[in-house]
Amino acid sequence: MKYSIRTLILTIFLAFVGQFPATAGELFFGKDDEWVVFQGPILTKEIDGLLSQLDDKKPKLILLNSIGGTVSAAVRFAKYVREKEMNTWIAEGQTCASACALVFLAGIQRLGEGKLVVHQYLPPAEQGNEKIARDVAWISVQKIIGETITLLNSFGTPRFVFERIFTSPGLYQFTEAEMAELTTVTSLDEM
Repeated sequence: MKYSIRTLILTIFLAFVGQFPATAGELFFGKDDEWVVFQGPILTKEIDGLLSQLDDKKPKLILLNSIGGTVSAAVRFAKYVREKEMNTWIAEGQTCASACALVFLAGIQRLGEGKLVVHQYLPPAEQGNEKIARDVAWISVQKIIGETITLLNSFGTPRFVFERIFTSPGLYQFTEAEMAELTTVTSLDEM
């Protein structure tokens, strides 16, 4: 298998970055700012700062290694990736799970060599009056589902992705065949 110098540098960088688990989402920019690694959870309180950093550097490729996070923050992140026409990549040995899947699917070109994992949406933990909290939680979940469907439709996402998200009560890892259908390029050098 032939690798370009860019692929080699990115692979080495990912191996190094992957050794340090992140408690907050972090961006690691490549030397020329053409690419960036996003690692860690996607959190509402940090999304403005992350998007600001991306806006300053304007990378064209984002490598994802995230357990997910808050759906509302991931929706903003995904909209940004699509608006800026960024490409997305899950490298071999890396995982993009839960809300991170929205960001991956937002990529103009996508390379999925690692794991893409989704699950059903869960309502926030109940607080205070149980019935009121449950009703508010389900209204919130329905709103998130509606926003997610609208967002994924705008990306031209295949129907089977919706089926996996909304019917998987536990974690669902996409198969190699499904990843091949979601991947739009066959190598990093095509991006």
